[in-house]
Amino acid sequence: MKILAMADIHGDLEKLYRLIDGLKEKPDAVVVAGDLTPFGPENLVPKIKSALDGVSKYVFIIPGNEDPKEVRKVMKDLKIDMHGKKLEFPKATFMGFEGAQWIEDDGEILTHYEPIHKILKDAKRKTVLVTHVPPFDTNADTLWTGHHVGSPFLRGIVDEYHPDFLICGHIHEARGVEKLGKTLVINTGALADGYAAWLDTETAKIEFLKIGKKGIKKFTEPLKVKTQ
Repeated sequence: MKILAMADIHGDLEKLYRLIDGLKEKPDAVVVAGDLTPFGPENLVPKIKSALDGVSKYVFIIPGNEDPKEVRKVMKDLKIDMHGKKLEFPKATFMGFEGAQWIEDDGEILTHYEPIHKILKDAKRKTVLVTHVPPFDTNADTLWTGHHVGSPFLRGIVDEYHPDFLICGHIHEARGVEKLGKTLVINTGALADGYAAWLDTETAKIEFLKIGKKGIKKFTEPLKVKTQ
């Protein structure tokens, strides 16, 4: 499967449209790893959905920490909030999980852990885990200061179930690809900064995309291997 992956759109429709217009081939599926908006407004959600619906009939989206409850409500109403859900393909299983240790709103816990265990445990195909927050203590969760700010819970999930691929964002400066045990962790970079990624699940080939004034450039990042 060929996947167009992105994260941290932050409401930048102009860059989203430029990315879509510049694609030379259509992917089998589109993944958005959270932060559709910069804390709203919620009317950005149907615009993003409409744009991505023209790219693939399979669009897999999860919310991020900058998507407040109003945005999440619209995502649920439009049936595009894939947190805690899966999408089965003949050769791959997609699973959505925000990845944070907890997210609370007015006492309501929005992040639920239970489905992720069952889906990953029972998966019979290649697994593509889509999260917003990266797993802890990786290159994907490293701030420019060198501090690790990812999710320990998610790191435990990766160490236990070894999904084939993990697509994430959140830490803009941590764009890249890393092998964590058997899992390829891909931080796509922020679409708001002009970055996205292209993943082929059959060959495990990963290319990054940079939206420039003269179109889209493809480039690769060196594979980093995490010593466990």
